[in-house]
Amino acid sequence: MAAMARLRRSVRPFNRQEGTTTVEFALVAPVLLVLLFGIMEFGLVYKDALAISQAAREGARAGAVGNTIETISARVIASAPGLTAANITVTSQYRTYANSTWSSWATLTDSGGNNAAPSGAQVEVTVSYPHTLVTGGLFSSLAVKGTNYITLTTSMIMRRE
Repeated sequence: MAAMARLRRSVRPFNRQEGTTTVEFALVAPVLLVLLFGIMEFGLVYKDALAISQAAREGARAGAVGNTIETISARVIASAPGLTAANITVTSQYRTYANSTWSSWATLTDSGGNNAAPSGAQVEVTVSYPHTLVTGGLFSSLAVKGTNYITLTTSMIMRRE
């Protein structure tokens, strides 16, 4: 009889709360991981977007003071440290204002050691960069179809001096 009493005291009653923490963690962990990786990816995309924006501003400034196309591209690439220079695409255009209207955009060319945009024209420098997603397939719906990157593009316009 004493052995039976000891056995009853050592057996715990069934607790329905056992394992709920594990189940709750299993339900919440994927959401938290997606949120964490999303914050990381957004931060990296934002960093690259700021870099190409700064590079486009520097390129537009170089074009506004009359530098050649080669110098504009070199200034853009030099102003984007941390980005792969071979992946940066730079295009330059200009337009003029006459008779109360702007002309259509024309490709910027060189003329006699300067660019061909006349004084008072608008010079536009557009920079594109393919940002590779570090999270792989997690956010592949944001990427260009069949690839693992997002194309970031920005333009800057300045008046030719």
